Amino acid sequence: MKFNEKFSKATAGMGSSMIRELVATTKGIPGLISLAGGFPSPDSFNKEDIAECYKEVVLESGNDILQYGASEGDAQLKEELIKWEEYKNMSMDEMLITVGSTNAIYYYAKTFINPGDVILCEAPSFLGSLVSFEAEMAELISIEMDDEGINIEKLKQAIADCAQNGKKVKFLYTIPDFQNPTGISMSAQRRMDLVELMAEVNIPILEDNPYSELRYTGEMIPSIFKIAEEKNLRGLVTLVKSFSKILGPGLRVAYAVSSEEIIGKMCSWQQKVNVSPGCVTERMVARFMQKDLLVKQIGIVNDLYTPYWEAMLTALEDFMPKTVKWTKPEGGMFVWLTLPEGVDADELFVKAREQKVAFIPGSKFFPKGQEQHNCLRLNYSYAKPDAIREGVKRLASIM
Repeated sequence: MKFNEKFSKATAGMGSSMIRELVATTKGIPGLISLAGGFPSPDSFNKEDIAECYKEVVLESGNDILQYGASEGDAQLKEELIKWEEYKNMSMDEMLITVGSTNAIYYYAKTFINPGDVILCEAPSFLGSLVSFEAEMAELISIEMDDEGINIEKLKQAIADCAQNGKKVKFLYTIPDFQNPTGISMSAQRRMDLVELMAEVNIPILEDNPYSELRYTGEMIPSIFKIAEEKNLRGLVTLVKSFSKILGPGLRVAYAVSSEEIIGKMCSWQQKVNVSPGCVTERMVARFMQKDLLVKQIGIVNDLYTPYWEAMLTALEDFMPKTVKWTKPEGGMFVWLTLPEGVDADELFVKAREQKVAFIPGSKFFPKGQEQHNCLRLNYSYAKPDAIREGVKRLASIM
């Protein structure tokens, strides 16, 4: 029996992940070097400490955490996170624990978006969020970036154009630290300018922050959320952070912080979708933090990735043609290459696969109808440094 004619409009318009499909086409190729996916290195997984924390919390609190849990998240984990982040005067009602950051982003979109509403985003941006927004039937308008992050003047113009055309802008989505896919970090001044502008036009900001702890050089920059908090603009910025890049994506633990009103609405969506986050894993992460293991773990991860990052940037300098430009991130997992006009990275992907190296074409990181094709993303968190160097060399030889 077939029921496709009964599918909702949103379901009928959905496709599978283009990035996952591309990565799947490289599976099983002997000797292939993948610089494509955004996977953490398995060498970063602290299996022993995580296993011990799981054992402790199940044996000590199993009757509690093996039961249905609170939709808003585990109180012990919230308490540890508030201390860790040094959030001032934050109540637990202003934080929501979620099953991964994508769910938090989805709940935020569900809270604000009606079909046809506008979401502003960086160009390019994370595909996983873009497809989530498109599933809500939002109109995505992308804003160019420069070396300091989103272009404020172009953002002002987009907001003005929307107002002139009667379009409702519901929020701005940004990844300010080691952005996926570009690796660009928004400067401190640009963050302050962004907060001032969005407060003036009364448009909230969704700050996606999975990479900020992965810093290999330079100084930490305050989150947009903290800058807004210092200006007493609670609710202007909703921050989403994840443990996926520090402890492991399989744990599916993330959290959002915002005003009590916004968090309450997001929690209502979590009740409908997930009932509650994973109680055992929440408590395990809380125990991990209580034992002061998080600082040590971040140090281990950064020490591991630093030679990967160095291998990528060195190989690009050594092998890439002068006509190719790339970002120079201070951390994170990605670097963004811009090719000469007229070069199509989608076509290059096929040729590169034949030479046993994989990447993600840049067109996959733009809203539908706004694609750019002379760009691509390289990942440096999964392949080992020697493989990264060889992969870049193969890619450069094709170019």
